[in-house]
Amino acid sequence: MPDYNVQQSAKNILVNKLVGDERLGFTPDVKAACEKVKFSGHDKPFFPTPVKMTETISVMSALVGAAASVVAAERYGIEQDVEVNTNKASTFLLSFLIPTIRGSSIFQSPAFKAVAAKSDLTDYFKPIHQQAMLIYQCKDNKWFHLHSSFDARPMMEMLGIPEQDVTPSVATKIYAEKVAQWNVDDLDHAVNDEYHGAGVQCYDGPDEYYKTEQGKAMKDRPIADITTLLAPRVPWPKAPAGSECRPLAGIRVMEFARAVAGPTISKMLALLGADVIRVSFDQIPDTSMGLLDTNMGKRDVCINLNMEEGKAKFRHLLKDADVLVDGFRPGVLERKGFHSTVLREVNPSLIYVRENCYGWAGPWAHRSGWQHIADSVTGLCALQGAFFGLKEPVCPLLPNSDYQTGVFTAGAIIQALIRRTREDVTFDIKSSLSAYNIWLMNLGLYDEQQSAAIRALNDGITIRHYHSIFEIFVMFSKPIEKNLPGVLRNPKHFITMSGKLWNEDEDIVIVGPAFGLSKSTLGYLCPSGPPGWSNDNSEWNPRD
Repeated sequence: MPDYNVQQSAKNILVNKLVGDERLGFTPDVKAACEKVKFSGHDKPFFPTPVKMTETISVMSALVGAAASVVAAERYGIEQDVEVNTNKASTFLLSFLIPTIRGSSIFQSPAFKAVAAKSDLTDYFKPIHQQAMLIYQCKDNKWFHLHSSFDARPMMEMLGIPEQDVTPSVATKIYAEKVAQWNVDDLDHAVNDEYHGAGVQCYDGPDEYYKTEQGKAMKDRPIADITTLLAPRVPWPKAPAGSECRPLAGIRVMEFARAVAGPTISKMLALLGADVIRVSFDQIPDTSMGLLDTNMGKRDVCINLNMEEGKAKFRHLLKDADVLVDGFRPGVLERKGFHSTVLREVNPSLIYVRENCYGWAGPWAHRSGWQHIADSVTGLCALQGAFFGLKEPVCPLLPNSDYQTGVFTAGAIIQALIRRTREDVTFDIKSSLSAYNIWLMNLGLYDEQQSAAIRALNDGITIRHYHSIFEIFVMFSKPIEKNLPGVLRNPKHFITMSGKLWNEDEDIVIVGPAFGLSKSTLGYLCPSGPPGWSNDNSEWNPRD
């Protein structure tokens, strides 16, 4: 693919396919800042996928950096360069998977695992539970992606699978035999309508998805739904002492989310200096080991929204927040008494951000879902299988739509904050994993020559529908590291954070920001920690 260039493609997508979409309302100064972003890195794609993951994570990172530079210019009077290294941006997609300590994976640390296990209330990694998150073939030869949603027991009850200690391969066989007894429509109904869980048919590419009522409702929608509402104008807060020109210093963000996409939104805002408080609840299962990445830069406060005391604490924090990020299933926060109208009665200028799986239109908008589900329903898993010459879908290559939806939404929030200082408005922002996937696939796939070059670079990979995202990561990372050393695991792509909240005396090495600002400091105000680590420090930081 001699004429294809990742950096040129990223620049074109950023300017013409993202901020050029007038439905998203990007201001002229943010668009101008995007046009000035400099891209560098390996000039050919290398992830074994037919879609443009490297290009688009570079685009999303550039959006955040460009918007942040506009904020810094307004608040501090500085002009600065924004640069995105596409290799580093690609590494960001591995953030969940590759933190290390003492040269080894953090997941091998007994101290870390002991702390992380406290939020694993359902024995998530037990094989008979873990294998409830794979793709299986139904009786009518259709494919269906199950998802345990942190608790496999309801899925096991539905399928008639008892608790048992077996190996992963045996567990996979058990699930395969059970799913093979169902037609796909019956299984979909049981999972989503009777048990209110997560699972969906793996559609055979986007064209089949667009024939569904859900696909018809989502096909022509923008990557996010952004609604402008009248509200009091809010100036930028005075930057705290020692802010080092951090673009979002003094901005207050509440997070009510689990897993990856929602927490990534506020993680990106924390990187830019925002004061972020995550609201968790230690009586429900959480992402366990994933919290090391997704809780970066946040204080975590346990609040029980089933109790009036907890609701009062939530309202107290909400009153002085600038942004609320809601990543739970649609309707969860409303059922706790916090409908959007109630939120704005407490805080009229609040920017309310919601992220979900299926999108905010269509008959499945209310459903529970995760990246695996979004990739399956939109046809992306089928495209990924076809890329490897298979006639079956395969699990997501990376937490791609999770991270990319999160980073994009952070950029949309920064734009909303900018406009809120200039106009008497606030915003509802609704993003989704499926909307991102649709946008991604609409950019087009690599052509056959490009795909052949990528497959040659990743020679030896054998992926099937029964492989998990973790197994796939191990498979493709080895040939990339061999054939393109330094592209992913470059020391310059990493930073360190204290390991004390995870019972480690040494620092933990984590993936750093995917973009750079030439004058503003980037970095997290605090390390990540487990749920409730900041219960004794649960008030907003003072604004000077």
